[in-house]
Amino acid sequence: MSGLRLPRLLSDGVVLQRRKAIHIWGWDEAGSQITASLVEDNAETASKENVLSLGSISCNKEGRFDLYLPARESGGPYKLVVSDDSGESITVNDVMIGLVWFCSGQSNMELPVIRVKDKYPELLEIEDNSNIRTFKITEDSSFEGPLEELRTGSWTSVNKDSIISFSATGYFFAKHLQMLTGQTVGFINASLGGSRISSWMSRQMLEGYDELLAEADKYSDADFRKQVMETNMVNGDTWRRNLYESDLGFKEHWESYQVDKGWDEFQIPGFFKGTVLDGFIGSVWFRRKFDLPRELAGEKARLFLGTIVDNDVVFINGQRVGDTPYQYPPRKYDIPEGLTREKDNTIVIRVCVETGLGRFTPGKDYKIFNEETSVRLDGTWEYRVGASCDMIPPTDFINWKSTGLYNAMTYPCHNFPIDGVCWYQGESNVEDGYDYNALTKRQVEGYRKAWNEENLPFIGVSLPNFTIDCPVDDDWGRFRLTQAGLLNLPATGLAITMGLGEDNDLHPVTKEPIGARLALCAAHLKYCYNGEYMGPEVTSVKRVVDQAGQKAFEVKLSHAKGLCVVDAGKGTEITDIYVKSKKDKVATKVIIDNDNGGLLVYVEDDKAYEEAKEIMWCVDNTYTGGLISNETGIPMGPFLEVIDGTKESKEEGKQSA
Repeated sequence: MSGLRLPRLLSDGVVLQRRKAIHIWGWDEAGSQITASLVEDNAETASKENVLSLGSISCNKEGRFDLYLPARESGGPYKLVVSDDSGESITVNDVMIGLVWFCSGQSNMELPVIRVKDKYPELLEIEDNSNIRTFKITEDSSFEGPLEELRTGSWTSVNKDSIISFSATGYFFAKHLQMLTGQTVGFINASLGGSRISSWMSRQMLEGYDELLAEADKYSDADFRKQVMETNMVNGDTWRRNLYESDLGFKEHWESYQVDKGWDEFQIPGFFKGTVLDGFIGSVWFRRKFDLPRELAGEKARLFLGTIVDNDVVFINGQRVGDTPYQYPPRKYDIPEGLTREKDNTIVIRVCVETGLGRFTPGKDYKIFNEETSVRLDGTWEYRVGASCDMIPPTDFINWKSTGLYNAMTYPCHNFPIDGVCWYQGESNVEDGYDYNALTKRQVEGYRKAWNEENLPFIGVSLPNFTIDCPVDDDWGRFRLTQAGLLNLPATGLAITMGLGEDNDLHPVTKEPIGARLALCAAHLKYCYNGEYMGPEVTSVKRVVDQAGQKAFEVKLSHAKGLCVVDAGKGTEITDIYVKSKKDKVATKVIIDNDNGGLLVYVEDDKAYEEAKEIMWCVDNTYTGGLISNETGIPMGPFLEVIDGTKESKEEGKQSA
């Protein structure tokens, strides 16, 4: 491509990193002389009086130029004017200098504000805020090698129209970081639901992981990728079409709720497992009648149906009001004015089950409502099978494969100076068998090398409580212990989220505390914030005799000011600390010892006390009681510690976990 060209990151609305050399790069004719200047925003032209920074350089033989303007403090708006010696010029408008962070990971980083709007309705009426901006990179992958330039993306500032597409976690991180620092905050959103850590790593970072590199090699064949995409589409379309064509419900118009036989009862919400629908694959229709109070009948309303596995179509009084093509999004549908009545309304749901694990998720809201009142829809429904079939062929998600996302979405950002990385990922790695701790270490070191900053802050998010799709009771619990290994690296942080999850939902909507905790870690690591930024942390565990002569385990804590128990929806009794005696987990009694900044942990059995080797906290998929916190309200992170061990033996204990 001929002519002067800048990368997408250097476009209108860009936030440039303060206190770091401003990297201006792009492409033009080989040998062209390039000049770049940063000027006051109200300047008509770049003159000596209004130029803040000025630099020039020649393009290399490939037509690439890399020019660095001197670092500056926060400020703006400015204009960035880049021109060549042929007279061609590009002006980048509304340039701010502030704090830039790279926010990456999988679905809980990607999850947009529109998905949490019922939790945070005030965001839909948010005031314009040009001091919070995001650059969203659309899902993209490359297996032939790293891309020189992003293929998508533009800068957007906060307003009522744009906020719904912001990453919710990213927005709340930026909001709280701006509150803590007073600076303009820009965050690059490079995230994709379902992605694994190896998707976001380079070949160099994965050196020695032969299977992952072989996977990357396999998908570097464009013809093979095309074949996979075509197979995915044909398999999915064929399965759905065949099911549709054989579905008795469509043929007989069950959505109209005719009075007919052949319907049995089913309790909603509930799992298909353990019922006559256990293991069923195909389409099932559910229906019931309901009445509405006068103030709700005929009015605009909303319909909540929790989450449904795997997909659904919903009809009210015979009219289709919504559908969702996969299991994860909450079913939240709008009912138009005039559709309902006071008596004998009907609701019909067609559910497609793809892999034999159907359910209406328990613990969710099933209701029709408006601002005035609501009517619950849980209880006894009728159901009837529309059609049964074989399991849907699995989808081969190309963009999740090793190196693909890194090459297309991360590598092109390494030219752009940042202040740090926020990383919310791990759900897809819980059961994959690879050493996540080792992969994380390689990722952190690789990113720091690529951004050319030895101690670039890297802040992870510990996975929250979750149970519903976990095959083993402690899968996520053990994984959180692995995630905590991140803190063994310098200039790292970990946002603890126990208590912020939803046991029955992979995508919890409480995102603001996560963003706030990430911001506190960032402020501590990078901006000299001297307030408390994390929950309590274990420093040692040893056997002691308390003042009453009772044997106890003394758990010393740092960050222990204001130790307390927080009720995160399951009471205030401390029930999630155990000691491990041989192979058994032994329940304990816990007393908070604020005078000495720690905990006293007791077991009733003397033998268990003497044989105890380890003490653990929140090592299961979820918690059952109160969470131990400090003055911040941030809970103590999950741990497994060796009793009476040295620091080295504690680390060995974490590794063995």
